[in-house]
Amino acid sequence: MSDTDPNGLPTEVAIEILPAAAIDEMVGKIRVAAGADGAADAVARWREANSAEVDALDGHDFAVVGTTLMYLSDAPDGLLIPHVLYPDGSEKVYTDAEHAAGLR
Repeated sequence: MSDTDPNGLPTEVAIEILPAAAIDEMVGKIRVAAGADGAADAVARWREANSAEVDALDGHDFAVVGTTLMYLSDAPDGLLIPHVLYPDGSEKVYTDAEHAAGLR
């Protein structure tokens, strides 16, 4: 398990900068996966199997994709930011160059 804060959330998050079009595509795919039949049950099973602390995540449109939990968060300006949480507790955030500075 990676290092976590007192709430059990990752203390180090990898940030990957992508073109805005790629971010939009990821957002769409996460939303489709989150809306699929059985998605909520899959998320509940993932959370139970990997870490109860992920309930503290501030996000929406949660979906299990492969072995990862993917979700979206909102930037202050409304941009949707894709996140990927891995079973070991590590996390990757995908954003465009404009928003990357605010995440560091």
